[in-house]
Amino acid sequence: MRSSDWTGNGKGAGDAPTPEDDAHLKALGPGDALEIWSEGSRIVQTAFDCNEMVSGRIYAWQWLFLDDGTLIEVSPDGYFRYTEHRLQKQGTGLYEELVAQDGALVRFEQRVRDNEVGHRPVQVTIDDRQYRITSTGTVSAHQRGQAPELLPWNAFSAESKENVYFGMVNVDDEEQVILGLWTDHVCLSFGKEFDPTDVTEIYRNRGA
Repeated sequence: MRSSDWTGNGKGAGDAPTPEDDAHLKALGPGDALEIWSEGSRIVQTAFDCNEMVSGRIYAWQWLFLDDGTLIEVSPDGYFRYTEHRLQKQGTGLYEELVAQDGALVRFEQRVRDNEVGHRPVQVTIDDRQYRITSTGTVSAHQRGQAPELLPWNAFSAESKENVYFGMVNVDDEEQVILGLWTDHVCLSFGKEFDPTDVTEIYRNRGA
């Protein structure tokens, strides 16, 4: 169940990415190098080409792991960069709170179906901060490049229903977001919106 809650948080109209920004980032693949303003060069190590069917419509996006371990998302909901990843293994407290049969994701999906999530948001506490769930869905993902070290990102199933992603936003600071991926375990990736114009140059891997 996709949500556009993240779109536009903290960005003015003048900051909107151009079609050229979008095309350049969507075309990235393993071995391509990015020059990121104030950071220097980063290399794409892994690309996941993703899609999801929602109400008969296909949504497509990319998840890109860079050589510094960060993750860039290029999606219809916007551009995001996640700089910290935390593994939640099966049986741990936060894992169960999120994905148990009566967990937060199940409650969120039920409230979406009942058209209640707007006035009955589902929240989760992480590091003494409140995060509101904004989206859930299942994803088909085609991997290009080397396998990430994070266990859940190495366990995509051929059955899309086994690959669950979800989004959360910090209740007190909506620029701070979390991408969750649940395959065998759960991975939580912490980040914020990413301005594609911060990518000043792209160098293609001609040997790919």
